[in-house]
Amino acid sequence: MPPAFHRTSHLTAPTPAPRHGPTYPHFPIVDRYGLASCVVVLLLLFAMQLSTPLLIQTFWLMIIRYSHAFLTLHASICNNHQFIYRQHFAKSEHSQDEEDDNDEAITDIDIDDWRAFRAQLVAAGNQDDGSGDTKISSSSWAYNSGKMIEKGSIILAKVEPDFCYFGLNQQYFHKSVMLVTYHEENDFTKGIILNRPTNLFLDDEDFLDDNGEPYFKTDSKNSTDADNNSWRIWFGGDVRGLYADDSEGGTEIVCLHSIQTELARNVSEEILKNVFTTNYEGARKLVDANEAVSNDFWVFAGYAGWSAGQLDDELNRESWYMISADSETVWNELTDQRDDNTLDPRNAGLKSWSTLMGMIGKQDEARAVSESFADLSLKEWAAESILFNSTLPVVNENDDLDDLLKSLSPSISSSIDSAETFADLAKRYINDGLQGTVLRGSSKDRSPFLLSDQKLHKCSMLVIQDDEVLTVGALLNHVMTKTYPLPLANGDDVEFPVRYGGSFGIPGIIDQPIIFLHSKPELKTGVKVGEPVRKSTKEIKESMIWICSEQQVGQAIEAGRASSSDFMCVQGFQIWFKEDIPSNSGILAQLVTGDLEVVDETLVEEMWKVLSMQARLSLSTLENNFQTSLLAWSAGGKDDDNSSPPFVYDSTVTTTQLADDSLRYWTEAFLLGGVVSAGKYDYSSGFE
Repeated sequence: MPPAFHRTSHLTAPTPAPRHGPTYPHFPIVDRYGLASCVVVLLLLFAMQLSTPLLIQTFWLMIIRYSHAFLTLHASICNNHQFIYRQHFAKSEHSQDEEDDNDEAITDIDIDDWRAFRAQLVAAGNQDDGSGDTKISSSSWAYNSGKMIEKGSIILAKVEPDFCYFGLNQQYFHKSVMLVTYHEENDFTKGIILNRPTNLFLDDEDFLDDNGEPYFKTDSKNSTDADNNSWRIWFGGDVRGLYADDSEGGTEIVCLHSIQTELARNVSEEILKNVFTTNYEGARKLVDANEAVSNDFWVFAGYAGWSAGQLDDELNRESWYMISADSETVWNELTDQRDDNTLDPRNAGLKSWSTLMGMIGKQDEARAVSESFADLSLKEWAAESILFNSTLPVVNENDDLDDLLKSLSPSISSSIDSAETFADLAKRYINDGLQGTVLRGSSKDRSPFLLSDQKLHKCSMLVIQDDEVLTVGALLNHVMTKTYPLPLANGDDVEFPVRYGGSFGIPGIIDQPIIFLHSKPELKTGVKVGEPVRKSTKEIKESMIWICSEQQVGQAIEAGRASSSDFMCVQGFQIWFKEDIPSNSGILAQLVTGDLEVVDETLVEEMWKVLSMQARLSLSTLENNFQTSLLAWSAGGKDDDNSSPPFVYDSTVTTTQLADDSLRYWTEAFLLGGVVSAGKYDYSSGFE
């Protein structure tokens, strides 16, 4: 369900960042640009004599690496390189027609753009070594520039079919196309995502200054519709993005344009030849001066950021392709997104990514990962985050408990089937707490944990503590690969599969504490083993699940009263804090919205029996453990009556199936240590 967008949100338009240009080497006495020309010419002449493809490729890589420092701003290079290239191509074994084509491409190249010159160097090198990784025409080009980061570069997300991180988290980076708008090696790198258009249009009064006031207020008496500009928004990144609040500095607006008037250059920064950035205030000045209209700008909310060295590390891990491209390539993609009236934000710009992958010779790789699990997750992220529909109901986070109750549908969840039932739950939560209660993940047709916190999707969880400060839960259905050895008095060890209880532990403790649980009736009488997680009162019964110490477990096994399978060994917790938060926050909020559901006490015993059948996680037990986890969840209550569950946009996979698949990938990636079943995923039906 896409969120409602409040037009009073702080979409701030910060002042333009100071301009940072490249740092060039200093040559005393000798003019550095003249020396650069000489060096480049000599190297080019030397390369013509090289006889092996390996040496030729090495030469081109040297030129690429140092061209930024040597070639910028020097016109004499442009006067020399055409003649040298003509000599080089004349010596090739290509046909006369191919020579003519090469000459034409060289003649058409923009001599004012050193990036274009460098692209021709790469193209010539690829012709010599037969790689063909660069697509260059007289009008547009793009090539893989290796690990060279610079302002104006394009970052393409690299997709690995055997790892699904961007399918599980930060889906907006999957198959993203980003433009680097700022880079200083020892400072910071900043970029905007180009291929995430939304269907959101904002008016002038929606853009606020640092004081939270509109930059421009419309005088309703004297204004006309023409005075109120409409600006289409692109999702630019997760830093100070669409949903940033005041504590994050509000939303940062970046406007791309190609206007080259004197005023435009004064309020803008050139990122790439014919590609400029400004903020909203600068864009509005150009509109007011009749030098532009709002449709001349591509307005991005938010950006992506990397600290010093972070992007280099990610390039070394082969997470991205670093691309050099001309401005026409950039504008072609952005114009297509803007002018396509049928464009649905749920397409998430996948076409733009595929186009650029093809331009650098990676079309086969792009097709191999087409319509994958991560593609479907990206579409669901887009449906939730950048598809805006003002008719959808929404609960504002500042509403109090009474307002929340009024907004609830009677069937919002199977555990809260009426306002009266919820009132009883709220009273129990406030007066008695939820300690000892078993919860399970939502049964909604679209899981709230599809895109994040997949561990909570169809989970089974025991609340082990609930007081005025916090609520602590322990997940029961995620068995890990490790075991916990418990030494017995006779010298033997009993191995217990360790269950992942949650992402929280005790800070500063390497060996996180283990808790033992059981639900065996024979251990609750006579010499009792442990105590109930929730003790009985006049109003409520004691919990069916008991908590016990390691020593008590050992004694029960030594006495023959129990076996290791009677106990669950859990490490880690889920925590919800209650201090200084509204009454509808924390775990209660997730119960109100149906993200979590209370399991009836009469069903807990069956859930426990099913979960007890899980074994230590391994490749051989993965499938059985996963299916057993889903079976235990089903034993805890009924599914919502969804005869027609929704499908992921433009696919045959339901959101319910995709959420189950997300949990499967999470289990493999974070509990097993790596995704092992990506090759078994079928786009049309999920896992085989």
